[in-house]
Amino acid sequence: MCRIAVAAYLGRARGVRVDPGRIVITQGFTQALHLLCHVLADRGATTIAMETPSHSDLRTTTRAAGLEPVGCLVDADGLRTTDLYALDASAVVVAPAHQFPTGVVLAPERRGALIGWAANRGALVIEDDYDAEFRYDRNAVGAVQGLDPGHVAHVGTASKTLAPGVRLGWISLPTDLIDDVRDLKGVTDSGSPIVDQLALAHLITSGAYERHVVRARHIYRRRRDRLVQALSTKLPRPQIMGKAAGMQVLLRLPDRLDDVAIARTAGRHRIGLRALSPLHLSPSPERGLLLGYGRLSEPRIDQAVDALAAVLNR
Repeated sequence: MCRIAVAAYLGRARGVRVDPGRIVITQGFTQALHLLCHVLADRGATTIAMETPSHSDLRTTTRAAGLEPVGCLVDADGLRTTDLYALDASAVVVAPAHQFPTGVVLAPERRGALIGWAANRGALVIEDDYDAEFRYDRNAVGAVQGLDPGHVAHVGTASKTLAPGVRLGWISLPTDLIDDVRDLKGVTDSGSPIVDQLALAHLITSGAYERHVVRARHIYRRRRDRLVQALSTKLPRPQIMGKAAGMQVLLRLPDRLDDVAIARTAGRHRIGLRALSPLHLSPSPERGLLLGYGRLSEPRIDQAVDALAAVLNR
């Protein structure tokens, strides 16, 4: 029942081309990546490409599966797809809808180039549909999977739309991966919680899930607008990167600054943020701060930016 509901939702909201039989329910994105990487490794893969910068947990998961991650740079148009040909990777992990941490969106010509690379190399695109529902300046772009279901494993979760503690996700799989991923899922945990799946299926089929997403989108858009306005008012010429989407903004800093030290100092003043530089797969001069607003109410945003400005002015 859950797979039927998810398949209908993905086709309606994300342009994913999949039937329920090609969906595997997972316990979030991490397990989905774990399953895919182990199946690839069992088939002889040794290297996987991923965006740099990106979440460090991705690298931990791929290495635990026996795959060595290699970085592919991200610029203002997203993943630099031409660089993939020099990496000799069997797969790539990419977040086309809203890249973490830069906030960029994969440009249309690069979406086509990504599919072209996968088809030419017989490689797999692991599409992390990160923050796809939360685009504020326009309608969200469709999933890359819709361009080529045979070379893209589309991964989505309910963790961002409902709550981080809801460990439910899904993989829309190419046909040749279904049996291996399903078998590995079965021996890993004997299946995701049935009651949780039934609850999610009910939310989707009743329309409550999409109504909730619409309400949440309005809330996060107002918070982002308030944060950007506060940063523009209280900081001198702030460089706010990325599209109007998601639940965080990237504040670029001059390369000479130590963003790790700034984040550590901010933490001592009860300001939660992350430094950009550790998120690169290899050393980079880029410095910045990731400012999340998903759990920050609008009235507290100005106060938080005042505290951040005090730290930056030390």
